[in-house]
Amino acid sequence: MKFLKIFLITIIFINSIVCVAFAQDTTEQPNIPNKPVLKMGGNNTYSIEAGKSTEVTIPIVNTSPDIALDVLIQAKAGGENSPLTIKFLNSSDRTSKILRGGSHNVILSIDVDKNATTGKYPITLDYSFTSTDRGSFTGSDTFYVKIDNGSVIPTVALNDLKISKDSVSLGDTFNITATLQNVSGMEANNVNVELIGLDQNNMTVVGGTSNIFLPKMSANTTQPISFQLATTNLTKEGANKITLKVTYSDFTGKEYTKEYFTYVTASKTGNVNSNIDLKITSLVAPTGSFNVGQSGTFKLKIKNNSTGQAKNIKITAKLPENIVPTSSNIVLIDKLEGNEEKEVYFSVAPTASAISQTYSVGFSVEYDNGSKTTNTDGTTTSNNIVIEQYAGFNVNNPTPKKEGEQAKTSVPKIIVSRYESTPTIVEAGKSFKLSMNFKNTHESKTVKNIKIFLTIDDKTEEKGTVFAPDNSSTTYFIDKIAPKQEVSHTFDLFAVPDAKPRSYTVNVNLEYEDEQANEFKSVELVGVNVKQQANLELSEITKQDTGTIDTPMNVNFQLYNTGKVTLSNLMIKLEGEGFDTSTATNFIGNFEPGATEYYDGTFTPKEAGEKTLKLIITYNDTDGKEIQKTEEFKINIEEMIMPEEPDIPDTMPVEENNSFVKIIGIICAVVFVIGIGIFIFVKKVKAKKELDFND
Repeated sequence: MKFLKIFLITIIFINSIVCVAFAQDTTEQPNIPNKPVLKMGGNNTYSIEAGKSTEVTIPIVNTSPDIALDVLIQAKAGGENSPLTIKFLNSSDRTSKILRGGSHNVILSIDVDKNATTGKYPITLDYSFTSTDRGSFTGSDTFYVKIDNGSVIPTVALNDLKISKDSVSLGDTFNITATLQNVSGMEANNVNVELIGLDQNNMTVVGGTSNIFLPKMSANTTQPISFQLATTNLTKEGANKITLKVTYSDFTGKEYTKEYFTYVTASKTGNVNSNIDLKITSLVAPTGSFNVGQSGTFKLKIKNNSTGQAKNIKITAKLPENIVPTSSNIVLIDKLEGNEEKEVYFSVAPTASAISQTYSVGFSVEYDNGSKTTNTDGTTTSNNIVIEQYAGFNVNNPTPKKEGEQAKTSVPKIIVSRYESTPTIVEAGKSFKLSMNFKNTHESKTVKNIKIFLTIDDKTEEKGTVFAPDNSSTTYFIDKIAPKQEVSHTFDLFAVPDAKPRSYTVNVNLEYEDEQANEFKSVELVGVNVKQQANLELSEITKQDTGTIDTPMNVNFQLYNTGKVTLSNLMIKLEGEGFDTSTATNFIGNFEPGATEYYDGTFTPKEAGEKTLKLIITYNDTDGKEIQKTEEFKINIEEMIMPEEPDIPDTMPVEENNSFVKIIGIICAVVFVIGIGIFIFVKKVKAKKELDFND
């Protein structure tokens, strides 16, 4: 009996140890959450012209070892007044997954408003995605759109300003009409035309307001405007000045203001009872802006609206200060028959003292209307009538002459009218050609004894001047250049090897004389773009020449950036038919000069035979051009040889497979049940013996 108890205790102890070992072996390891990371590849800045639309392809790269699922990309332009309109093409704003080291190309259509101002505008890409264990993540990156718009200033002008009546009786009404015109290629906003000075003239607006407002005015469009006014008994007889103020703003909200003038002639009786009635039926002002000494011509049409003959007609140009006539400022017409119309011309020009503004130029027509006035002494006097009308004359003079300053004499100038480097982007350490055209801009003066020589201010640490002459000279001589003529020349230059990649300025020094042997000097600037050759070196590649199916293999080596520029979007990957290379892609991104990087790519053969494995390295140089390096390896892949059945060792290995553990568990349970059965049986036998003993 004692032996039986020891046996049962031993069985229970063994069962406990085996069950504990089974429980420990089947315990699951804790899960480590996956966290994919998405980053934007490609360029950081894209250049787009104002008014244009372009497609931009941006790779979104998974730089983590985890898969990103259900990826959604959203784009938004920064700022409330951004001139950019963005939309995704080909449903590229979403993808079901991006593998480790993989990428997804986002295709954006970016439209730039034609009124956009020059500058850099941000666009942010927001990512939302999940991991394989259904965790939710977000990320974002920003790139920029560079806009170059040479002219963004709208120009709104008031043309054909007319008064409906040459002479207005006190208390009578009349109309002011004009044509509002946007003469530029840019849209104008908040255009307002307002009458100024009505209170001072004791005039009122009839049936409307004193201003006309347009929220927007498209480029190269016109808009007729009209105001109806009335004189009062307090209106001054004679010419009354009325100002029309035009204000508008550009795309950025910057406001511009111009003023135009006209005159209304008020009289107590008007010209109703006159025998002769002349009118200025048309006054056309010269369009555009005029520089100092540049003439503009006004055209007037005078018509006799009566049936009688008009005589002794005098038309006079009334010029403001700093505007002088370049033709006669008085025109006399001996007679004008009934209903006859005649056109006259006046030419004017701004002086050196004129400023950049719109000047009001007036024209008066004086004539005898045929009526007589009886004097106190019994004699009669002819009644002369004077009518006036005004128009604007635009002047452009950014540097007006100050009072007391002597007028300057026009001097000839030589400019570089065109230049070109061949190639357009010069590679450091190589020769190039710099071609130029030299133009004499003067209308009448010839320049001679022209010396042209190049200088460069930029230096390098090793070689000094960035550009050096290449078997030629940087000095050129020209005998003479006639007015408005051009002469071309090509300089042969060499860019030193250590020139940094950027745009360099070349000084074109000009020394010349005019026809009176007066000496002049000037400097023109031209730009030359230089790039450095990108250079990526690899160490000896460590690889295996043979392998077996389903047995992982490695390729590893060191990378060195031995060039002088940063390589962008550097990516290394393995490809090959018959290989699983899903984990062999490594996206490095920007690779700085002098930097090193280690690559260890793992791949798994899936087919037997001689297979070709490709190592592909891609990156972008400073021009954005994609460079690809490819290495190919031949690898012999053999079938997996199954090993012979090994003898079962005396000692059980630490790591058991699941089937063996299950068998141990079953044995454990059977032994435990048998032990309990024996224990119950022994108890019953013992009880029976005790009963028999009592009996």
